[in-house]
Amino acid sequence: LNFDPTKKLEINFFLLNGYNVFVDNNKKKSVGLGITYLLGNSGNIGYTNYLGDDSPVGDSLTHTRFDNNAFVNYKFGKSFTIQVGGDLCFQQNSDIATGRKTAMAYGWIATGKYLITHGFSVYVRADVFNDPDGFMSAIYTDKFSNKSGYRETGVTLGLEYKPVENGYIRLEGREITMADNQDLFRYNGRDLNYRYEVMVNMGVYFDIIKGSAAKK
Repeated sequence: LNFDPTKKLEINFFLLNGYNVFVDNNKKKSVGLGITYLLGNSGNIGYTNYLGDDSPVGDSLTHTRFDNNAFVNYKFGKSFTIQVGGDLCFQQNSDIATGRKTAMAYGWIATGKYLITHGFSVYVRADVFNDPDGFMSAIYTDKFSNKSGYRETGVTLGLEYKPVENGYIRLEGREITMADNQDLFRYNGRDLNYRYEVMVNMGVYFDIIKGSAAKK
């Protein structure tokens, strides 16, 4: 359900099967709210949330999840753009120690992009994800039999070329670092808590809706 009280403010209400669930696994429904405010022609700021319980039928405990996301997209002049977003999530009966307490996870991401010349841009991105009880990621057991959820930091540096307005080619390098005891990556016979990546990717996108809706 969409409501636009002003030309700059958009409000959305959602009724959902669940959190990234396309097929119902119980008889419950989830709800969400989204608010976006336009900052003139320079960007927008917004908030979204999700409230629901995806516990499968037969589970004696509820696992109600309340996820919150806030974001800002802003362009300074014609050359520099920033994107910043953060998530804070709570879930009932999900802690590792007892399975009866509310667990919390959070993450954030920040990207800065600079237009070097027509078609060429350079960007840097930093991200953090911390899920100590593993209810959103997974539970990892280290060599000392300690259990914990994923805790990650990442840094990415990239170069983008746009040969056309609706397409891009990107070359980027990334470093991913897990917590000290989370040796998820294996290289040359060693278990490591970090990894380096070099990637080339490309994409193209199209506007399939014509008329006033597409322009909006």
